[in-house]
Amino acid sequence: MSAKKIHKSSIIGQQGINFVEKIVLGMGFLWYPTGGIEAGTDGFIEIRDSDTGVARNLIIQVQSKATSKRWESESDDRFVYRVRQEDLDYWLRGNLPVILIVSRPATNEAYWSPINSYFSDPLTRKSKRVEFRK
Repeated sequence: MSAKKIHKSSIIGQQGINFVEKIVLGMGFLWYPTGGIEAGTDGFIEIRDSDTGVARNLIIQVQSKATSKRWESESDDRFVYRVRQEDLDYWLRGNLPVILIVSRPATNEAYWSPINSYFSDPLTRKSKRVEFRK
């Protein structure tokens, strides 16, 4: 008899999304998880004026990538995250800005990069590397 399994990576992924939500709400913005079936973004942030409460209808798509391990080329002040070509193509094709948020929820670390502007240079796009500074 085989047993159904939910792998550790799925749990870490959800912890990452929950961590992103906590940060976004802490900033006074609104978080809308994609939920269910999705092709390449985990949620949306709507910008809100935290003083007046006015929602601005300024929307940013979010792709969350969480881990419990070290990132590529990680040092005390930087690391590299490689994106998949199909993800990059999907993000850049859209009509909304996309931010990539990489996190290590167990250590309360999260870093973000604006995908559309970061990969506006063809050489950077070809490398599929995002360099993060801590």
